[in-house]
Amino acid sequence: MNQQLYSPSSIVSRPPLTFPNGARLAFYVGLNIEHFRQDIPIDRAGGPVPDPLAHGWRDYGNRVGIWRLMDMFDEVGIRASGIINSDVCTAYPEIIEAGVERDWAWVAHGQTNSIFQTGMAPKEEEQYLKEMFATFDASLPARPKGWLGPGLTETLATPQMLADGGINYLLDWCCDDQPFPLNIPGMLSVPYSLDVNDFLMFVTNPGLSGPDYERVVLDQFEQLLEDSANTGRVMALPLHTFIIGQPYRAKYLARVLRTITSTREVWVCTSDDIADHYKANGPEAAGQAKTS
Repeated sequence: MNQQLYSPSSIVSRPPLTFPNGARLAFYVGLNIEHFRQDIPIDRAGGPVPDPLAHGWRDYGNRVGIWRLMDMFDEVGIRASGIINSDVCTAYPEIIEAGVERDWAWVAHGQTNSIFQTGMAPKEEEQYLKEMFATFDASLPARPKGWLGPGLTETLATPQMLADGGINYLLDWCCDDQPFPLNIPGMLSVPYSLDVNDFLMFVTNPGLSGPDYERVVLDQFEQLLEDSANTGRVMALPLHTFIIGQPYRAKYLARVLRTITSTREVWVCTSDDIADHYKANGPEAAGQAKTS
């Protein structure tokens, strides 16, 4: 199949990827901080409006769970990549203030997780993104550089519209362990993850326990660290405030974070840091330096 957004590439055919201070594995936490509208069913297939069960569970993350996670991140020195709906900026300003104080990176995540852009006409999507950017511009120190679509969804027009708005990397395409250039000038794909995403692990597979989570995430880490002996790799750890932020899961995440952040070969960073480093030091940058 012809991939219009990006070209085929095998990781074994690329020049070695390096990270700062001799690190082999870049690790970042992608913290999904989401807003859901009470007048739209949580389940896109339909459901009650309002939905106290589903909406209340999700809002726990913004009222309680995120503060537990912030304490955990502070303990191990993690600056999160806050993946936020723009509605979070107006609904939960305390969260934004706390993230800014911690110098978090911010990744645009649409206006709300109640609305996907899939199926939007170009003019409608253009207006939707314009409103999203306006809210971010009024609420954050700088406009986000990265993007994750709600539900990892896009239209065919989304990447170019985002590039026009100043976004320079996407997290939506979970097809690699390294950043790579997209076929839109200046735009990258930065690795994200479905397999160690707490939503898929606990909601899609509701029988998974805290110890299961700890083992799976550390298995992922150990293999990527081994793979990185030859060329740098990226490990993303996607989290949701209302899932991993629940009390009975906290200690398992804490143990994972302590193990990863205390490993000498790991560069603890943000998704912004990874994109910036790749743009400055990746094979495309090296090629430009040779021709200049």
